[in-house]
Amino acid sequence: MDDLASALDMIKKQDFDVIVADLDLPDSSGIETALQICRNALKVPLVVLTEIDDEKTELDALKAGAQDFLVKGMLQPDSIWRAIRHSIERKQMDWQLRLTRRRLRILHDTASKLEVCTMKKIAFQLAIDSARILLPDIMCQILTEKDGILTVIAASPELIDRIGSETNLDFGLAAMTFAEKRTFQFKSHDDIPQVNSENEPFRSGISMPIGSSAVFLCISHEPDVFSNDDTNMLEMLAGYLTGTVDRISLERKLRNLAIHDPLTGVFNRNFFQIALNREKLRAERYKSSIGFLMVDIDNFKEINDLYGHLNGDKILREVAAYLAESIRESDYLIRYGGDEFLLILIETGQTAVIVRDRIINGSKLAEKTILLIGTPVTLSIGQSHWNSESGMSIRETLAEADRRMYEHKRSK
Repeated sequence: MDDLASALDMIKKQDFDVIVADLDLPDSSGIETALQICRNALKVPLVVLTEIDDEKTELDALKAGAQDFLVKGMLQPDSIWRAIRHSIERKQMDWQLRLTRRRLRILHDTASKLEVCTMKKIAFQLAIDSARILLPDIMCQILTEKDGILTVIAASPELIDRIGSETNLDFGLAAMTFAEKRTFQFKSHDDIPQVNSENEPFRSGISMPIGSSAVFLCISHEPDVFSNDDTNMLEMLAGYLTGTVDRISLERKLRNLAIHDPLTGVFNRNFFQIALNREKLRAERYKSSIGFLMVDIDNFKEINDLYGHLNGDKILREVAAYLAESIRESDYLIRYGGDEFLLILIETGQTAVIVRDRIINGSKLAEKTILLIGTPVTLSIGQSHWNSESGMSIRETLAEADRRMYEHKRSK
C-alpha cells in the first residue's frame, strides 16, 4: 500500500502474520504511523522502516508498539528475515504475557469478590462468570453432592436448563472427579465419553473438584479447546472458590452451633431472645398472639440417678424429637434449661392449651422411653399467651407458663 489509509483498510479486511511499514507515508509520518498500525492490528507484529539510523526514532517506534526497526540503506536479506521471524516470536510472547496479566487481573477481582461472599449460590455463579470471561467460548456447570447424588446447582446461560438435573456418583466425568478429588482434562470425544449425553456431544473439557462436596465442569462442543495454561488458570479459580465454599460452610456451622443445643439439636437459650424479639414485633404488627408452653421432664434427676447420665441424655433427645414432631415448622423449640424446654407458638394464643393437651396425651414418647429405660417418661407443661393488648409483659407471660407447669407437676 502507498498510504496509511489504504493499509488500515486492508488490515481490517485481511489477516496478516507480520506488517512491514515505512514510517513516512503520504498521509502520515513518524511515530504516528506506528501508533495507528499497532492500534488497528493488536495481534500483528510491526517492523518499521526508516531512512536514517536514529536511536531516538527507534526507541519511539518500539514504545509505539513496533517489534523491530530496520534502516533502509542497511538492509540485508538475512537480516530482514531474521527481524521478521524474531518480531513474530516477540509479538506472540508479548500477546501471551498481556493475556496472562489480564487473566490474573480477572482472577484477582474474582478472589476479592469471593472473599466477601456469604452465600454459596452467589459464589458459584461468580466463579462461572469469571471462567466465561477467562475463556469466552466455553460452557460451565457446578454440581454439588447430597445423599449420593450430584445435582447441577449453577450453570452458564447455554446450560441453564440443566439446573436441578441429577447424576449418580457411579457414572460420568463429574462423578469421577468427585470420587478421586482431582482435575481431569479431556481433549476429544473419545477421551472420556461418559461426559456426553446422546443429544449434546461435548468434545473437550476440564473437570475440577471444589472442596469435598462439589465439582466445577468447564466444557466445549469443539475438540482440543483447553491449553495447559487454561487448565492452570481454571484450577486457580477453583482454588479460590474452594476456599470460599469452605469458609461459608464453617461460618454457617459456627452460627448453627452458637444457636443450637449440641445434645438435642434444638435451639438453645442463646437463640431465645432473638426468637422472642422477632415474634414480638410480628405479633405487634399483625395484632396476633404468641403462645408459650413451658415443658419439664418429670423426675429427671431420678432417671439420671437410676439409669445413668448416658440414658438421661438419650431421654433428652427423645423428648426434644417428640416435641419437635408436635409443633409446626414455623414454631420454635428451645432447650430452656437442663431438662426444661420452651415452645414458642406463633399466632396461636389461647389455642396453646390444645397443643399442650395433644403433647401430654400422646403415646409416642411413652412407647419410646419404655424401650430405652423400661418405664414411660412423662412431661409437665404450663401454657400462657401474650399479645400487645394483654396488659402483661413477655417476662410476666413466661412466668405464668412456668407457674402453671409447676402446678401441673404438683397435681400428679
